[in-house]
Amino acid sequence: MCRILYFELLAVQRERCHHDEHCLTLGHGNPLKFIRGTLQPFSTTSSVMPTLLDDFIIGKTAFIHSTDVAVASAALIVYDHVITFDQEVDLFWTGRRDASRFFYLSVKYVPLQCNISLIVHLQIRYLGLIQAFFKALHIGNVTLITLGAALCQAVIALRVWYLFARNRQIRIFAASLYIVCIGSTVALTGSLFNQIFQEMANPSFIKSPTIFALVYAPSFVDHSVLFALKVYRYMASDRFQRRSSLLEGFLKEGFIMYACAMGSLLYTIIALSLTNPSQLDVYFTGLQGSLVVGATIVSVCHALLSIRSISATLHVDPAWLLNHAELSRVQWTKGNSEGEIFVELDGSSNTELPMTNLSHTLPPVVVSSSGDDFDSLGPPTKS
Repeated sequence: MCRILYFELLAVQRERCHHDEHCLTLGHGNPLKFIRGTLQPFSTTSSVMPTLLDDFIIGKTAFIHSTDVAVASAALIVYDHVITFDQEVDLFWTGRRDASRFFYLSVKYVPLQCNISLIVHLQIRYLGLIQAFFKALHIGNVTLITLGAALCQAVIALRVWYLFARNRQIRIFAASLYIVCIGSTVALTGSLFNQIFQEMANPSFIKSPTIFALVYAPSFVDHSVLFALKVYRYMASDRFQRRSSLLEGFLKEGFIMYACAMGSLLYTIIALSLTNPSQLDVYFTGLQGSLVVGATIVSVCHALLSIRSISATLHVDPAWLLNHAELSRVQWTKGNSEGEIFVELDGSSNTELPMTNLSHTLPPVVVSSSGDDFDSLGPPTKS
């Protein structure tokens, strides 16, 4: 056992010396290292051994912790999938095909495959199997992470698109921002792929690893700007004025879940900016990207489920529920009970249309009025 540990430590030291500009090699392959300003050979009796052993233990601990995070993220996705599977079957497996159905099924299953691939990827690295197979899995894992990020951000961009249905400038800005950020993410991932692969195989702080934080920076910018637009639209609407609690409104609109997704991106960027060897486990957790994948998928899928569930209950297009401005076209006031509203059909008329509580699936109340045509108003909804 000691012999195996020695050869592993020697391999780690030689790998470091291969990348370290302060490390030289003699003719017989014995590494030399600057220690306290002097050039000394590396040997089992050298004072380098305790430091090397500490670094080796830190590296192994980082690998174990990162694997635990990957397994926990996969378990979170599977658990969320199990508890929401009945809603998924009812709301997304039948009916017409639309954007929400496509995005939900894509976001739900692509990151799940990504986390499973990541766990296999880490185990193969631990077992030290064929390098080509390890690299092929790494390519697939990076591709799935990038695709999952693009799909999740597309859902948020789509919601902003519907929220600002009458503001063409903001729509163009949101679409352009999404395209630029996804393009930047793909370009950065492609240019840094070989370095990411080397860090996954042999994590270290020798070759400026903080550059990997740039890969997640475009996604964080996109999430932050789109989240700010959603908050602005909600706080500028009449619905915000009628809420007794700001937190209650944020919870009902799903803003807390979007904030969790954005927070996971921020955590990943901070983790990839750490350069202290004692923080290698945190750095490697951010490098593999399992936490941000798990948090983002759960947040986005729950938001889509909420929208689709209300849509199925009210029998309206989900696009209406994404848009807070639909009821702003007509004059309406809140009723006596929760969820009841009165819509004025004519500004000069006293005719009112009562609506039942939208939180219960009751039969629709048929209201008639003489001499008025309601077809041009469309179906008023309360999202």
